[in-house]
Amino acid sequence: MSDFGVTHQLVTLDIDFERQLVRGITELSIEPRVSSLGTIRLHCERPVVRSVWVNGQTAEFRRQQVKTRRQLVHKLLRTGDDTLHDEGDLEITVPQGQTGSLKVRIEYYVVRPQSGLVFRGGIVYTETHVNPSSARRWVPCLDDMGERSTWDLFFVVPASVGGEAVTAVASGELSSVVPHPHDVARRVVRYIVSTATAACTLGFAAGPLTGACALGGAGAEAAGGVFAFAPGGRAADAQATCAVVPEALEFYAREFGAYPYATYKVVFVEGLAGVVTCAALTLVGTDVLHGSREIEAAYEARRVLGLAVARQWFGAFVGAAAWGDQWLVAGLAGFMAAQFVRHHLGANEQRYRLKRDMARMCHADVNQKPLSYPEQGPWEAGEAAFAEVKAPVVLYMLDRRMVKGGVSVGLQRVVPGVLVAATGGAAVDTAGFLRTCRRVSGVDASAFAAQWVFASGCPVFHVGYAFNRKKLAVEITLHQESTNARATAPWARAQLFAGQMTARIREADGTPYEHVLDIRREHVGRFEVQFNTKYKRIRRSTRRFHMRQMAAAAEELNINAEVLGLDDEDDSNIALFGAENAAEKRDWRVVEWGEDDEESLASATFEWIRMDSDLEWACVMHFEQPDFMWAAQLQKDRDVVAQLDAVDALQHLPSAAAATTLMRTVMDARVFYRVRADAALALARLATPELAWIGLHHLAKIYKRRFCLPPRAGEDRADAEDISAPRLPRPNNFANIGEYFTQLAVAAALSNVRDRHGEAPLPARRLLLATARYNDNSENVFSDARFLAALVRMLANCVVASKQFAERAVGADDAVLFEIERLRRADALVPSPHSVVTCACLDALTRLSVVQRTHALFNPLLFCAMADAQAGVAVREHAVGALMLHWGLGDARAARYFAAVASDERGGRVSETAARFVLALTVVRAMAYGKQHSSLLFQEQQQKQGGAPEHIDTDARLVGGLESFIDSLGDSRELQTIMASAVHDSALAAHARRLLGLLHMLVYQVVDSSVPPPTAGQRKKLKIKMGARSRNRNKLHVRNASSGSDDTPLALAVADEPLDIDDSFALLPQIAGTRPPALVVEDERMNSPAYEPLAETKPEGVDPPVRVKLKLKLAKPRSPSVSTLPRISSPLAHVPAEPPAGQVPRVSQVSGAAQIPSATQVSLTAPKTPAVPVPGPELKSPKAPSKAKPRTPKAKPAPAKPAPEATGLTSDQRKAVHRVLRKLGRHPSAFPFMVPVDVVRDGCPTYYDIVQEPMDLGTIRQRLDANAYARVSDVERDVRLVFSNCSLFNPPQTPVYNMGKDVESVFIAEWDKCGLSRELADTHIGTGEVKQAGDAKKASDTKNSGEAKAKRAGDTPTSEAKKARRASKNKAKAKPSGADELDDPDAIMAYLDDHAQVTEGDWRLACRRVLQQLQAQPSALEFMAPVDPVKQGVPTYFDIVKNPMDLGTIRKRLDRSHYTSPDQFRDDVMLVLDNCFLFNPPDTFVHAQGRALQLVFERVWAQQMHGPMGGIPPDLPMDDAAVDRARSILARLKRDESAWPFVRPVDPVALGVPTYFDIVKNPMDLSTIQKRLAKRAYKCVADFVADIQLIIDDCFLFNLPGSPVNACGVALRDLAASLLRQDNWVQWLSVPS
Repeated sequence: MSDFGVTHQLVTLDIDFERQLVRGITELSIEPRVSSLGTIRLHCERPVVRSVWVNGQTAEFRRQQVKTRRQLVHKLLRTGDDTLHDEGDLEITVPQGQTGSLKVRIEYYVVRPQSGLVFRGGIVYTETHVNPSSARRWVPCLDDMGERSTWDLFFVVPASVGGEAVTAVASGELSSVVPHPHDVARRVVRYIVSTATAACTLGFAAGPLTGACALGGAGAEAAGGVFAFAPGGRAADAQATCAVVPEALEFYAREFGAYPYATYKVVFVEGLAGVVTCAALTLVGTDVLHGSREIEAAYEARRVLGLAVARQWFGAFVGAAAWGDQWLVAGLAGFMAAQFVRHHLGANEQRYRLKRDMARMCHADVNQKPLSYPEQGPWEAGEAAFAEVKAPVVLYMLDRRMVKGGVSVGLQRVVPGVLVAATGGAAVDTAGFLRTCRRVSGVDASAFAAQWVFASGCPVFHVGYAFNRKKLAVEITLHQESTNARATAPWARAQLFAGQMTARIREADGTPYEHVLDIRREHVGRFEVQFNTKYKRIRRSTRRFHMRQMAAAAEELNINAEVLGLDDEDDSNIALFGAENAAEKRDWRVVEWGEDDEESLASATFEWIRMDSDLEWACVMHFEQPDFMWAAQLQKDRDVVAQLDAVDALQHLPSAAAATTLMRTVMDARVFYRVRADAALALARLATPELAWIGLHHLAKIYKRRFCLPPRAGEDRADAEDISAPRLPRPNNFANIGEYFTQLAVAAALSNVRDRHGEAPLPARRLLLATARYNDNSENVFSDARFLAALVRMLANCVVASKQFAERAVGADDAVLFEIERLRRADALVPSPHSVVTCACLDALTRLSVVQRTHALFNPLLFCAMADAQAGVAVREHAVGALMLHWGLGDARAARYFAAVASDERGGRVSETAARFVLALTVVRAMAYGKQHSSLLFQEQQQKQGGAPEHIDTDARLVGGLESFIDSLGDSRELQTIMASAVHDSALAAHARRLLGLLHMLVYQVVDSSVPPPTAGQRKKLKIKMGARSRNRNKLHVRNASSGSDDTPLALAVADEPLDIDDSFALLPQIAGTRPPALVVEDERMNSPAYEPLAETKPEGVDPPVRVKLKLKLAKPRSPSVSTLPRISSPLAHVPAEPPAGQVPRVSQVSGAAQIPSATQVSLTAPKTPAVPVPGPELKSPKAPSKAKPRTPKAKPAPAKPAPEATGLTSDQRKAVHRVLRKLGRHPSAFPFMVPVDVVRDGCPTYYDIVQEPMDLGTIRQRLDANAYARVSDVERDVRLVFSNCSLFNPPQTPVYNMGKDVESVFIAEWDKCGLSRELADTHIGTGEVKQAGDAKKASDTKNSGEAKAKRAGDTPTSEAKKARRASKNKAKAKPSGADELDDPDAIMAYLDDHAQVTEGDWRLACRRVLQQLQAQPSALEFMAPVDPVKQGVPTYFDIVKNPMDLGTIRKRLDRSHYTSPDQFRDDVMLVLDNCFLFNPPDTFVHAQGRALQLVFERVWAQQMHGPMGGIPPDLPMDDAAVDRARSILARLKRDESAWPFVRPVDPVALGVPTYFDIVKNPMDLSTIQKRLAKRAYKCVADFVADIQLIIDDCFLFNLPGSPVNACGVALRDLAASLLRQDNWVQWLSVPS
């Protein structure tokens, strides 16, 4: 429990719909629970806090930031029980002297939220999940179910948006709506929550909800008022949809307890999937909305809203005490909803749904987790869906056992007690609930809970019986097993169930006798049931017996008809149909029981047996009895469940008599309509050649008689008509709901019949085509939209499996296609509700186009138009699914399109659906591949003695298919980029991001090496035996050697054993605060054997190729102290040692997370014989640097040889240096600096773009051992270079940055303690010789050149560095003649920085500014790196483009002073564009991007050079006056209200934009400009203006138009232009005309 409680909280939200921004103020009334409260911790995940006051005094506060990736994963995924009672994210320090009650005021912002608070479709609403984690995303609070308080909610909203009035609807009671005191265009809406309510149950919706209505009734009055809100003025639909809500409120209040809140409101939101339950408020998607003329939608809406209203009691008012009690909340709400269904729709409907839910539960309860178990966390989506089905069923069974075993008191007496206990703020828990059940009913439910709540699985019973004539008893044998008998999950244990089951035997005298069977926890149980009637055979074979039996059945049905209020004389003799009229019997092909087998009927001793007649067991029941007994049960038993069991049994016992019984059931209107529908579908299974198609005959006769007009010859000849004769349908009349659903079922059954060609027979097709073509709804009071949609699917179902349809040419005159297209066009003119007809047509066209191979039925233009954002949500989902099914993911354009849809932040449900489709397509493709390749052998070997390996075919097909899928998609670099960017895009919905992350992990095998694998009690191995191609590709496997700590990074090694697959996190964000690496590696200096350059054509300007050869050798396992830097992922790929000529080696990524006892490491040695030339970078070992000479100053330095004139270190100096290095190596924070950085292994491909001279402590030790150092100062320089590189690459306050600072402080202290002299040599520039400094004192004051480079990166120079550069300038004898002659690049760069003078018209600076602006353009993303023909799927690129060029290469050439004139720079940029236009046709995406970049280049070049390609403007020097003016401009910019996003450097983790540095390559901010001004880093005014321009360009590059930050960028650009124009500095700023 917290040290304080909140008694009341006031929240004010100022909502800006246009910028998707919320300004919030909250005031909390806090009562301390301890004597001295020094710190207040609140939950505040998403809001950006600006200021905090405590009792009117400004208080210090800080955000709780995660420090390791494991903590961040737990925070994002909300795993573990600690999320129910976590301490909070916002820590507020209480000012001194403040005691007693506290008033805390917090001002904050929420910018463009995508979880917890969502802007969608012009409406903002909360996503409350009735458990902690949602409210903290839009308001600082105590987000704990156990912390309740009263609330005041104020909403400041515009009076209207787009001409429509804006309404705010929230939890609580509406208090007032008043105009804003300072802005008449806005108003303030206030809601008061007087009932103590938890923050996680609050919710609201605001927007143009113009369709508002108030509902009446007794329930509405008892609840204080019921209101419905819908967008688009759909008040009538909201009224019709919510008509059931007052009745539900009244029923729940009467049966279970009073409604806990003052009012109840229902808000319909466009694009919302599912139901959001809040206190006194329910948010529902507009898909549930329906008019008063719709039938199917009304049934679904009443189920959804009935459950939503029940969740106001259990869900909003009463919550779970722990994650293990979630099932109880969901189950009690479902139990209440089931009781309302019984009250509202009848007992038959309730029992039918219960029976189907039990079947779904048993089918799904395999490998499922229990409803409650220790250390349980929040449910995943799949777990929640399963628990919402199982929990109500379990409580129903508990209720039945309480009623039978106790004092006839069930859960209806328990629920009110739970609600009374919750009035005091207590949450419900499983143990307390079971105690209450025992106290109320006297039944101990602990054994029941142990089987159904704390364990998983359902019982499977195989029941047999035999009649013992001597004992006059029925002997029943029951075999029991579990649905988890073959489960593989560790938590899914097979168990045996115990309890009492009722067996009902209808004996010969017609009396049903019930017998209770005591089932024990054993595999086989035998029971002897005494027979009550004196033994006699039932004489079933006589005609008199048949007439008597059918008359009895008719009497039974008449009783049902009286209960249902039916009075139809035509149906009174349906049970005798065909029995008395010979012509009728002949025309309908009626066959009575006993006509084929009289002996078996005559030998029966009872009519039928029913197992579990009271429906008390959720089980799979295998019970066999003769078919005539099932028929008698169907005709005589009035229980709906008994009738359903009989129908299910008869469809598997095909006979003509069974078909007759089912036919009579369908035709009898007195039978429950759902049983009639199931009987119609069962008849389709009896339409077989063996039965002379009797099922088809009966279905066609039924449809013609009940739903078609009589023939012209008259009704007396209707039955004699052939079933293939055409008939016109009757005009629609859906007044009888049972008849309507029966008609749909009979039509669906006709479409399910298949002839020998695999299609529906001609009579079925003619009936369905006539129904669709001549559909007449003119006199019907109900809508026929869903009826037509069902007909469309039936028509497609008639021919989708037809071999003739698949092979013949299809034209426009095809009847089925013609009707589908006609209905689609008609629906486009007059849209149906929710476009259900269009959706059905798209679905039908998709199915037919898949099977039709000779004619192209799929029209991409049509489906692309339907997938447009202007279409409805349901239509877009069907269109995107069809496009994905036909296009797949192999094509780059298709992959880009689907990734864009899945990552569209405005897509909402469509984005999540697209991501789910992508994942489903992957799994289906994988299963199909695995099924075809039997060479894959998968064994799951249990670690127990004598255990035999078990083959798992399903897993084999899945994993084997993924292997193939990785081969087909792994080379798509563009797809990998798009998917990885979407995974970490905070603007995307969490569900879609999670699905994309799962797919990204499956395809690209991306896991995090810094997270140790979970330790399991029993290890499992998945051994994979693959073909030759897969073995060659997967010879190397990545292993993680766990160090035993959750947050200690793990060393990577290479194993030669089979891969162990354990559970891994699918989505692993980067370490908080570190710069995330690029998703696609384009750099040429990748220091790893994981990649080999794929292009063999040597681009212009690339150095000669380096010949390398790979060798593998065994090595000892790495020590945990020598590990890798924690990064995003750890891909490792296999490259063949000598690929065949002309064959491109394939790059594959495989990851693992299992701990291994030994490993091998990869090392590189130079070959003695010439190997295959490989153009590209030098490949070096991740363990030690190569001995090859580096090609450029950026390459990793090789061990240097001592200078000829140097004598090396003395013995004492070497010992002292070794002592310092040993102490540094033992430091716990030194492991990232012990080995060279591997860009692939460590996940930092941009490292060598930033760090020009890499260094590490391991290399220093090797150089020291090789006597490569001439002076102690050289050692000091290299050590300081390690920490300088760390500070340069890692942003401040990141874990690696802080570790570098810690080790650096230890180095300084130890270095000074050992008393080593600090010698520093003056560099002789130009000749490459190194001269000794003459003045030892000046040399000791000089810092190394690594810090000079740090100055260029923005670090503050020290006085020692200034003296060093002054000494270097005075001692220099010559100027550098070229980069190839430099021995010390850092010293030379420092020298050039000191001696640089601004010359008029410095074209290199202008070219650099031009390049920065080009790289900041969105259109430049396609041209940032060299083209890879294999990865990008353009193998002919170098056949067409002979001189490749890209912006990255241009930047490298500019850095190396490759250009001698601005014309060369301009020519290279134009070469990039010319290559683009040469290879890409005009109508392609890349060509359009090139044109856009060309326009930007021409404008920027003209601006920087004062002419289209002309002279260079003079650069104004940054003198003192210019610096003062620049500071004034900067101060004015920082004071502007639009500057808040640009004041400080972007923190990707804090701001939730982890992909920022992947898109923005040159980040800049106002504080960095201020630091550069303070250091006098600007040599000319143009550089200062260029940095301002860079801020604006970065803003427009990352933030989409219309976003709040983009609008701030526009305002900042305009302000900067006005300020720079005063001094004529605006010429260097790009301002649109």
